[in-house]
Amino acid sequence: MLPSPWEFHCLRKLKSLDLSGCNLSDNQTAALMNLPSLLELNLSRNKFISLPDIISRLYQLRYLNITQCQELKELPKLPPSIKELYAEDFLAKQSIAKLQMYPRLNLVSFTNYSFVQQSYTKESNGSSVLDEILGSFLSHNMDDVVQSSLNSDYRVTCSIIFPECAIPTWFKHQSVGEKMLLELPINWYNDKFKGFAICCATLMGAGVLNPDSGLSKKYDYAFVKAKLICKDDLEDLKVLEKECKVGTASRTYGSCVCFVYIPLYASLQVSGTDFGKINQYSLFEASLHGRIVRQWGVHLIYEDERTLFAKKYGSL
Repeated sequence: MLPSPWEFHCLRKLKSLDLSGCNLSDNQTAALMNLPSLLELNLSRNKFISLPDIISRLYQLRYLNITQCQELKELPKLPPSIKELYAEDFLAKQSIAKLQMYPRLNLVSFTNYSFVQQSYTKESNGSSVLDEILGSFLSHNMDDVVQSSLNSDYRVTCSIIFPECAIPTWFKHQSVGEKMLLELPINWYNDKFKGFAICCATLMGAGVLNPDSGLSKKYDYAFVKAKLICKDDLEDLKVLEKECKVGTASRTYGSCVCFVYIPLYASLQVSGTDFGKINQYSLFEASLHGRIVRQWGVHLIYEDERTLFAKKYGSL
C-alpha cells in the first residue's frame, strides 16, 4: 500500500524509495512532493500512463527507474539534478533529443525488461532504431551536450545503453576482441575535432553484478575506459585516460549495445597536456573491464559531421 500524504511528510529526509510493482496509477504520485531529500526513486513495474511534473521538483533526485512501465506514453519532466535514467526502449526515439537538456544526466539506459530483441530492428529507410537514436544524439552541438569544465558537477561524458546485438554500421573503425586498438590517422586532431564516440556490443544484467563493486545491487554497472597513447614513448606525454560508466537496471542477463561519448578535453584537463602536442598521440584504446565484448566500434567526431547526422536523422 502506498503511504498516505502525512506518512510521506514524515519521511522528508528519506534518500531512497522503492515503489516498484505497487500497481500505482497516474493520480497516486502527488505525495512524492513531500520527499525533497530523495536521491533515488524506483517506480518500475507500475501502470502509469503519464507521470506528473512534480517529479521535476524533486531537486535532489539523482537516479530514476521507470523500466517495465509498459503503459507510459512519454517521459516525465525531470529535475535538473538527475544523473541516471532507466527507462523502456519504446520511449527512446521520442525522448533522446529532450534528454540533452538535463545538464547532469550522464547515463541513460534503455531496456525492454526481458532483453528480447525488438521486431523493428530495420526501419523503412534502412536504419536501425539504434542508428537513429545515436545519429540524432550526435546531430546536436556536442559542446552544448557535454561541459568543458571538470570543476562542476555537470556531465563531461555521457553514455546510452540499448537492447541490441550489433553496433551501428556507420562506426568507421570496427573490430572484434577483448579491447579496441586503433591506429589514429596522421594529423587526426584539428580545431574541428570534438571527441570519441565508442560503441561495444556485450552482455549485461543485474544477475552478473560484482558484489565487491560497492555500487547499488539494484543496477549492473561497468566502466568503458578510453586511452590515448603516444607510441614514441615521449617522457612528457603521459597516457591520457578517461572512464565512463555504463549500466542497466534489467534483472535479466542479455545483449546490449553500450554507447559512450568522451570529449577530448575531458582527458586533457586531467593530464594538463597541451593541445599543440595532441597529434603525437597515435594510438587509441578502448576496453570494458570485466566483460566479454562481441564487437567494438569507434568513430572520431568532427564538427562538420553534425550536419551529416542532422540531414539523415534530424527528423527525430
